[in-house]
Amino acid sequence: MSLPYFPVGKTDFKISMGLQALKEESWIETDAYYKSDTDLKHTLLNKQQKDVLASLPGSEQAQQDILDMVHQELDRFHPTLKQANPVTGQGALAEAASLIQEDLVLMQEVEGEFKLTGACICFPSGWNLREKVGHSVSTIHLPVPDLNASIGNSIDRFFEGLNARKKVQRFNWGIFDDDALFQPEWKRRRQLGREKITLQTVGEKMFFRVEKQTLQRLKRDRDTLFTVRIFNTPLEEVTKDQERAANLLHTLKTMPDPMRKYKAVAEYEDFLLTYLEKRACP
Repeated sequence: MSLPYFPVGKTDFKISMGLQALKEESWIETDAYYKSDTDLKHTLLNKQQKDVLASLPGSEQAQQDILDMVHQELDRFHPTLKQANPVTGQGALAEAASLIQEDLVLMQEVEGEFKLTGACICFPSGWNLREKVGHSVSTIHLPVPDLNASIGNSIDRFFEGLNARKKVQRFNWGIFDDDALFQPEWKRRRQLGREKITLQTVGEKMFFRVEKQTLQRLKRDRDTLFTVRIFNTPLEEVTKDQERAANLLHTLKTMPDPMRKYKAVAEYEDFLLTYLEKRACP
């Protein structure tokens, strides 16, 4: 896959929300992988439903609102798309997620906190859905080093004040030793690619994994839809551009140790930095 997004700047690493207005753009993004991605979602929903789908009682109407929104968005922005057949019989959220490449998360205000009350996450980047359902935003973010301390209050204020007519996007990224889309935390622990990666193969065997995330209000109460779209690009493709290689190198060098471990960098740090130095200064 060519590199669609590169959310790494020239400055020192810093945790930030990095929100950008979506304006009139669609929050659904399709590409040449639409069929293979939706086919994989169908397989996961049919064979590993407990790993990718979860919801709490009382969220059914909001899930139906999400399904209606997906149909409206596809009709408006993607009228020529040959849509995948929907997954049926597993609820509105599964049906909605099976039509698009994005994963879908429903956040609802419960007892004064925004909590995850439903989600279809077929393409997780190192986390387990069953451990997140029912929990607040701050609890969900606990595994991310220093995130709550740095921007936890800002995230809470954002959820409180999100304008009903506003859509926003942000980006997250990591460097993984596997380009599989389905990578829950228990699979990441196995580090399946470890034995095949060397200084000679790092560019080919490691992947720059970007999460494009969007947030918007649904039409009822303050129910909020959070979406995640995954893009994988081989590191050698990313670092064909010398400036990108230099930016990534600087970011990794200024990243705290706990965050390097969280972003799956520490295991390969020595030859990863050597590789980036060569690409940044050929």
